[in-house]
Amino acid sequence: MGSPTFPVERINRVAAVSCAIWTLVSVAVHLAAQALWPAYRKTMRPSERRQFCNKVACGLHAAVLSYNQAFNLFDPVLTDDPLHGVTDDHFYWGSVLLGYLAYDTAFSLVMFPLRSGAVMLAHHVVGLAGCVIGVYYNKLALFGLAIEVFFESCNPLLHTLGCMRLARRSGGAAYLALSRLFVAQFFLFRVLIANAYFGWMLHCVLRETERPWWAWAGVAVFASLNTLNFVWLFKLVAMVRAKGAQRRAAKLRNGGGQLSTATPAADPPSGKLAGEPADASRRTVDLSADATASSHNKDK
Repeated sequence: MGSPTFPVERINRVAAVSCAIWTLVSVAVHLAAQALWPAYRKTMRPSERRQFCNKVACGLHAAVLSYNQAFNLFDPVLTDDPLHGVTDDHFYWGSVLLGYLAYDTAFSLVMFPLRSGAVMLAHHVVGLAGCVIGVYYNKLALFGLAIEVFFESCNPLLHTLGCMRLARRSGGAAYLALSRLFVAQFFLFRVLIANAYFGWMLHCVLRETERPWWAWAGVAVFASLNTLNFVWLFKLVAMVRAKGAQRRAAKLRNGGGQLSTATPAADPPSGKLAGEPADASRRTVDLSADATASSHNKDK
């Protein structure tokens, strides 16, 4: 477990520091918003403030991790032996991700009702399993990097949309444009490219004469995450289409005038597609509520 240059003790230490840092970031965001942003105190419910702080921390983590790990995708040590090759950079950033997942999972369990985030909790459990295989058992590093880069790089935009929704700024053209951009990025990165890496991984495993447990465990983790991505993709497409219909209907009601950029305060929390009014103009669509990383739709 670990390596001579990156032993288990160092993995645990980096993961613990990472968990502490992202916890402190969410607290710092809360304190700064409380002091500098009156609307944060006056218009957001406590559950929405918790979501906002968590989304900022998650978006920052995703940007830092995906940027630094992108360079490692082309490391010849990993590409020449994608099943067994490991590097210190892989260990370091994998440990950072492990600490972040521990923070985000604990945050979700402590701050929100379990029923409202069951799918996301399952997503985190699968992610933690992948980290254990890659970081502690020194296996499948390249494919773990691919998941980190192409999954996490979608999250800054995702959480930007979530913050806009919480700030009552999901009714304008900017939100709709960013929503469409996010769906396109999601499809390219988390569906097309991710499944290409999954096919490569499956090819590498099947050509081995001996296929140990960790190889099939890695296949199961990657397949589970890709399945969740397909589920989320269909939901995202439906949400964006409904959001466009909502704007068109609002324009007709306003006689083609300018739309307000603020979501009416009376609108209920959204995220459901089933059971909403048939009239698309009455729907309140939350693109980020059912999407990927840490999108907690947990208003009480």
